[in-house]
Amino acid sequence: MHSLTQVLAERARRVKAGRNLLDFVSYTMPTYQVNWHHAILANKLQEFAEGKIKKLMVFMPPQHGKSELVSRRLPAYLLGRNPELKLIGCSYSSDLSSSFNRDVQRIIDDPLYTNVFPETRLNSSNVRSSSQGSYLRNSDIFEVVGYKGFYKSVGLGGSLTGTPADIGIIDDPVKDAIEADSPTYRARAWDWFTNVFLTRMHNDSQILVTQTRWHEDDLSGRILARMKGWEVLSLPAICTGSHNSIDPRQEGEPLWASKHSLERLVEIQESNPRAFHALYQQDPKPFSGGLVFPDYRLGTYEGKAKIAYGLDFGFSPDPSALVEVAVQGDCMYLKECFYRQHMTPDDIKSAVLEVVARGVPIYCDHRTDLIQMLFRAGINAKPAIKGADSIDTGVKTMQNYRIFIHPDSLNLQKEFRYYRYREDKDGNPIGGKYSEDMNHGIDAGRYGIGGMIHKVELKSRGFKIS
Repeated sequence: MHSLTQVLAERARRVKAGRNLLDFVSYTMPTYQVNWHHAILANKLQEFAEGKIKKLMVFMPPQHGKSELVSRRLPAYLLGRNPELKLIGCSYSSDLSSSFNRDVQRIIDDPLYTNVFPETRLNSSNVRSSSQGSYLRNSDIFEVVGYKGFYKSVGLGGSLTGTPADIGIIDDPVKDAIEADSPTYRARAWDWFTNVFLTRMHNDSQILVTQTRWHEDDLSGRILARMKGWEVLSLPAICTGSHNSIDPRQEGEPLWASKHSLERLVEIQESNPRAFHALYQQDPKPFSGGLVFPDYRLGTYEGKAKIAYGLDFGFSPDPSALVEVAVQGDCMYLKECFYRQHMTPDDIKSAVLEVVARGVPIYCDHRTDLIQMLFRAGINAKPAIKGADSIDTGVKTMQNYRIFIHPDSLNLQKEFRYYRYREDKDGNPIGGKYSEDMNHGIDAGRYGIGGMIHKVELKSRGFKIS
């Protein structure tokens, strides 16, 4: 027999668990160890559950408890609060997303969950097809009995046709460094996010993305660069002193000392600094040893300078970039004139006419039809020098100058910060081999300086040079 005090205390715990995510986690998982950073994350997720945050990103190191809260406990909590909700859960693979799906089912099946949310229950049998005439329950989707709510899991790249969603959760969209360093994979992930995932959302939908960072241009990085309105919670493994104000640590303190000591984190950092900076510190960027242009500065020229332009046509999904190249002695000054996605040929022609004086040469990426279109419009457009070694030659030509970038050229500055040599299997930079992304403005600059100082070669190929 339980005393009245015990009964009332248990009832109070259930009520609190139904109203607050962290209380729900503690009640349904009594062994859960709450560190201070879990409480901070849970508070953000509570605001998300209450609709106060529409778009949330969470960046935390591996093995620090983010998936337990975000991808297991939160979906169960949301469906308990509102069994009519339609949820989608996504990860880099269908196996991982299905694993989260099964974990959510186990939580909902637990009697402790039923104590808190008795209205939310699942089919007791495995049901794979709606033709069986019952509520679905399998590793890909489950439906709440008696309600319209469901949870559907899918791997990144998978189909979501016919699945409208109130809430979409993406956990670990990147598998490993190989995927993260692949421009092709990053483009594929972005295309899936925009063409599949976002099309399942409506005006009131909410989106939650959580991951350890891998690359400056990984899915989260690309979303933040191109979409507005996101709230970001980023917690580095070792406090840097320049992070979120809600972090109570002093500089140099670990995030979860009882599980991941400072000594262990330092060992990881020393064994692979680049990976540690991305995965553990949530600040992916190449190191200066691999940077192609580590010593550029911000600045503008005064007086007369020798001027040409470079134009990288780009086209979707890549940006089109026009860069002014000005040379004074051993100094080269670069300024982006435009750097935009989804530009049509007519858009490019109009933009060029707005900024480039008549007669000033523009050295262009090789598209004969577009170069002729610009030439007919009165633009002094010429093909850039290309060939087997033209990239390496152009880069080395630029490296012969002291490089200054206009302070307003933010995209160009970003490219110079991250443009790097390719690496061998041991992580060492390979001379003459360059990354295949973060280079559209750099390519335009390379075209401009190459055409400016190699006119003799262009003349030999039959092009009229001003």
